[in-house]
Amino acid sequence: MKTTNKTSLVKRIEKLIVSKELKKNSLVYGWVNQILNGETEFRPVFTQGSSYKYSSLVDKTLEFETILRKLKLSFSTSNDAPRGGKTGVRIDVLTKVK
Repeated sequence: MKTTNKTSLVKRIEKLIVSKELKKNSLVYGWVNQILNGETEFRPVFTQGSSYKYSSLVDKTLEFETILRKLKLSFSTSNDAPRGGKTGVRIDVLTKVK
């Protein structure tokens, strides 16, 4: 299993913020902070809205995967929905942060 130091990961995150590839008010930034706190499983596809009629899917899979690649973190993408639906997408971060 690949491991990385917390301080080096914070430096890489700051570089992405300075280069404006990662914004502090985005969902992906929040997920990256959860990685620093030890979280390893993420679901980047979710529904948003007030009812079934006025709801929509929000898909942040591609954005989250590109940030993970730029941070040099290894991850795996899988789908655990029974019929392979989009909301079953799950990203597991395999790199351990010390």
